[in-house]
Amino acid sequence: MKNGCYATSILVLLLAALLVMPAVVSTAGSIPIFQEFDASQGIVGRSTSLKDNLHLGPLSELNSDLKYVVSPQVSKDLLLRVGAEWQRFSFPDRQHTEQPDSLQQANGILGLDYQFAEQWLMRAELQPGLYGDLGQASWRSFDAPLKLGFAYLVDADLQWFFGLRVDLRSQYPVFPAAGVRWKFADLWTLDMVLPNPRLEYDVSDKLQAYLGGGILAGTYRVGDHYGDERGLPQLNRAWLDYAEFRLGPGFSWKVRPYLTLEAEAGYVLYRSWDFFDQHINPTSSPLPSLQFALHARF
Repeated sequence: MKNGCYATSILVLLLAALLVMPAVVSTAGSIPIFQEFDASQGIVGRSTSLKDNLHLGPLSELNSDLKYVVSPQVSKDLLLRVGAEWQRFSFPDRQHTEQPDSLQQANGILGLDYQFAEQWLMRAELQPGLYGDLGQASWRSFDAPLKLGFAYLVDADLQWFFGLRVDLRSQYPVFPAAGVRWKFADLWTLDMVLPNPRLEYDVSDKLQAYLGGGILAGTYRVGDHYGDERGLPQLNRAWLDYAEFRLGPGFSWKVRPYLTLEAEAGYVLYRSWDFFDQHINPTSSPLPSLQFALHARF
């Protein structure tokens, strides 16, 4: 709970700073520099019945994410991407012996955006860092997932997306994906792009409602004595794939031209902690959730 309160305090302070930040594009000499900042806080409760209604009971999960990327434009067609990210999943109400107390990652971001044809864009991004129990951080927890994506711009209303994620530590070293963004009516957009596919409705120029899904996933190494502490020594230093799938309605509010706030309520339909080398995979049933986020582009 202390970690969750600490992360919430950070988000409040950052939000206050961003609200007074001028919406400008920074420059270093003649080179334009673009910046991105993303922060989110999620809460997952236990599903309990009270007169046939579901509500957030004792916390089952807290998830926090902070990400900053700076992108110098080195040419008309090429932007570099350099940044850092910290993400943490905390499970204060563990349901299974094998389930970890928390999972964390602290990684760098090294990549580029490149327009190699009139209608084609490419993004390549390497995320080297430590993934697992940062309280016992070591090079054994080092990983460097690679994300590679392509966008085909048919016109302003229709874009196709193709990509893959490469992570040699994962049970699935190569994971491909495809999606589409289609503005099929004046106020409606179908944005079927992972990890957050949505059906969006523009309430106004600044307010958008949506029905969306979400995928949070990663590969992590647990500590040297993780298994010993649970009577399962085979899990010492094991790698696991964590994944959760969310669904629910939400709102997106453009507070400033450069700042957007989001709030979402729904359900985490499925969670999995897959120790794939040991064939141990505890899961959970659907649980109510809340998710808050801010996105800044300047």
